[in-house]
Amino acid sequence: MLLVPAAPVMGLRAPVGGVVVGSGFVALLAVAPASLSYALGLTVVTAQPFAPLVNGVAMPAMLLSGLMLPMSLAPAWLDALSHVVPLRCPVDAVRDAYAGVYTSATMLRGVLVVVVFAVLAVTVGTRVFRRAGA
Repeated sequence: MLLVPAAPVMGLRAPVGGVVVGSGFVALLAVAPASLSYALGLTVVTAQPFAPLVNGVAMPAMLLSGLMLPMSLAPAWLDALSHVVPLRCPVDAVRDAYAGVYTSATMLRGVLVVVVFAVLAVTVGTRVFRRAGA
């Protein structure tokens, strides 16, 4: 989010509405992993397995979502594999929003994935937090 104000200097041409929609996606996507991280942190017995577990899930999910580069640039087998990762939908939706496309099927899928993911993650995080007595 800190790079968005500097992005026009580097060539970003996105409508303000697209930036707002993209920020909404980022905000909801931040809530979900935060909730799951708290749940995992309260579940593991010692701190040592926490980092490998988080990185073992987060890194492949981030790379296969197409966050760094569009998956259309990847080999066909990797592009096909990336469709299994649910985070690809919101990443593609944010790309649509930054292009000014708000009513596409990609946008709908992205919104649905983000909302469902956030609701499930907050539900799991809340249950684990309550069980821990914190």
